[in-house]
Formats: sequence, structure tokens, C-alpha cells
Amino acid sequence: MKKILFVCSGNVGRSQMAEAFYNYYSESKDAISAGTDEDTPIKYPEIPKEIRQIMLEEGIDISLQKVKLIDKRLVERADRIFVMCEKVLCPDFLVNSRKIVFWVIKDPYQMSLDGMRKIRDQIKAKVKTII
Repeated sequence: MKKILFVCSGNVGRSQMAEAFYNYYSESKDAISAGTDEDTPIKYPEIPKEIRQIMLEEGIDISLQKVKLIDKRLVERADRIFVMCEKVLCPDFLVNSRKIVFWVIKDPYQMSLDGMRKIRDQIKAKVKTII
């Protein structure tokens, strides 16, 4: 299978959900996720409880997933890259990759649980189209 990389700004919401959905529906470990904001892994040593909760509602436990920062190695190893944040937040080595596809998905940060669920469902639908 192809190696898939999901990217968002923080790697605490959108890209984590996409990674989990991809691995769940493909019954693989072929997806990984990362964020572009260097401060996020320090601010969030674990996935926020609200994101864990809404994924548990789907039967997917992401409590062991770690917040990761994008680097050149991840980009090089990926066959396809799906980015869910604004282009201006991405480093050049990511933006210049020919493997990249941008998905327009709002950041669920500070949304209500219902808002987060809508984002989750949008990500789930998009992920299913690439499997």
C-alpha cells in the first residue's frame, strides 16, 4: 500500500483524525500525520480529550497517538500528502512537493463538540474517497 501523510497546523485535530480514519478503514498502519506549528508538540503532549472523545464515538481510540512535527523525511517517505491547513503555514519543502493535495477543512480548535463532530465527519468522508 501507499504511504499517506496527513498534515495540519497543529497535528492535534484534523490530521490526527484523518490518520486514524485511514488506518482504521484500510486496516493498515500506512498513514501518519504531522503538524507545521513548531510549538504545538510542546503545548500539547497528548491529543486533546475532546478530539479523543469524538473519535471514540466512531469506535476509534486515538489516545496513544502522539503530536508530531512535519519534517523533510516524512515528506520524502510519503507517496501522497493531504494538507488541511493554509498554504502559508507550510514550510517550503512541503509546499514544493509534487505529492501534495490541499483539502479545505476548518480547524476544529475551540469549536463546540458539535462543530468538531461536523469536521470529523467531513474528514471521514474525504478519507473514504482515497481508500
